[in-house]
Amino acid sequence: MLTYLSILICLPPLCAILALLVKMPNAALHWLHRLTATVFGATMVMLVASFDPTQPFHNDYFYIDALSVWVMVIITTLYVAASWTAKSYLSREEKCGVLKGEQLQTGRYFALMQMFCWTMFLVLIVNNLGLMWVAIEATTLISALLISYKFTKAALEATWKYIMVCSVGICLALLGTLILYYAQIQLMGSANALDWVYLKQHATALNPSLTKLALLFILIGYGTKAGMAPMHSWLPDAYAEAPSLTSGMLSGALCTCAIYVLLRNLVIILPTAGSELMSSMLLFFALLTVAIAVPFVVVQRDVKRILAYSSMENIGIMLAGVGVFTMFSLKAVLIHMYSHAMIKFVLFFMAGTIIQEYGTRNMMRIHGMFKDVPQTATFWLTGMLGILGLPPFGLFFSKFNILTAMFKSEHQIAGSILVVLLAGVLIGILYHGMRMLCDRSRARQPLGDLLQPVDIFVLLLLLLATCVVGAGFENITWLNHLLSQAVMIIGG
Repeated sequence: MLTYLSILICLPPLCAILALLVKMPNAALHWLHRLTATVFGATMVMLVASFDPTQPFHNDYFYIDALSVWVMVIITTLYVAASWTAKSYLSREEKCGVLKGEQLQTGRYFALMQMFCWTMFLVLIVNNLGLMWVAIEATTLISALLISYKFTKAALEATWKYIMVCSVGICLALLGTLILYYAQIQLMGSANALDWVYLKQHATALNPSLTKLALLFILIGYGTKAGMAPMHSWLPDAYAEAPSLTSGMLSGALCTCAIYVLLRNLVIILPTAGSELMSSMLLFFALLTVAIAVPFVVVQRDVKRILAYSSMENIGIMLAGVGVFTMFSLKAVLIHMYSHAMIKFVLFFMAGTIIQEYGTRNMMRIHGMFKDVPQTATFWLTGMLGILGLPPFGLFFSKFNILTAMFKSEHQIAGSILVVLLAGVLIGILYHGMRMLCDRSRARQPLGDLLQPVDIFVLLLLLLATCVVGAGFENITWLNHLLSQAVMIIGG
């Protein structure tokens, strides 16, 4: 296990250094990027194959259990997908004049993307809550450079808002972590400071008043990083202005990392803060997040912003599932994490492709896609059906199970409100999506389908994976065992 970890920790920084310091043509940079991600993915497969979900790996600095392995699978899948689709996407951006050749020649994008994935991986393997906070802050710094990659005025403004709002949120998370540390040293001394395993073993001894205060700061702090209302204002701008591959990673991978860190902290806080308080707070912020997203989805005109508000909807659903806090709802949340990450990456990639084909982000100027760009239209429609939670995609099963858990656990009012809000999101996305697909084309002639064979292959695999994991995970013995152990880690 330690050998696999060493390879995974060393590969992305090594690729980033080579991309920045060694002068290589674009073709060589692309293959270096792909090769690194492929080796990383193969190593992850070997790690997962040798991992026993009932026996966590633990040393002084690293800790890997079923929960971290599940999120590592999500991040690695998107990392490999983004690497293999980068060549065609960036080449099209260069041809459209969005990126200049010298921007790619420096290897800056490749280095930043490798480091971005590396920092998210560190979040998942560190054992100390303080180091976990440092790693999640590092993702902010790296992803800010990716958001501002195009160096347009709008991109720089979005980056500034992202840094400011997320810095406030991450400071609140730090304050909550410090309160937990104070609660620990008050009763147990400074030994094993903020060690997650140690804190979990002694969680019942912590001061309830301090843990309840820590819960408030940690929930708002890490919720900001995930895009939870009311600290969500950075999310639409950042997702809209970043390169589409970056937007897909922000929505699918970074959001998942933030929720993972939140879950790790809730495990420590729950025994003394109580499930009633935690559930009330999580359900309140979940409904608030979805409620704020609904009107913006309905009136939206930007093809990438509507996906950003859709991410807020799914963040709210996951928070609601955690708030119910039953074994059934928690397993549904883990399935929702995976399916949302895969489908949202596909949708952001397709949004970037649509912008390249039509030369605009305004959905009101895009019509007749089925006639003009049938391949793009097919993937766009499939992604929309997936993100709305229609069968056979995984989000259908996870949404249904989360709502079922809400009605079974005496959260009927919250569940009813959530159903109405989800109906509003569904109407908004279907209205805009079907206008783009079915109306008669009235804009200038698009460039035609720009998808390459490798893009089609990767996108099909991601969509198929959501169907398999969402609908058939109980029939996959190893996967069901992994998820059951991950739920036990969260819920005890």
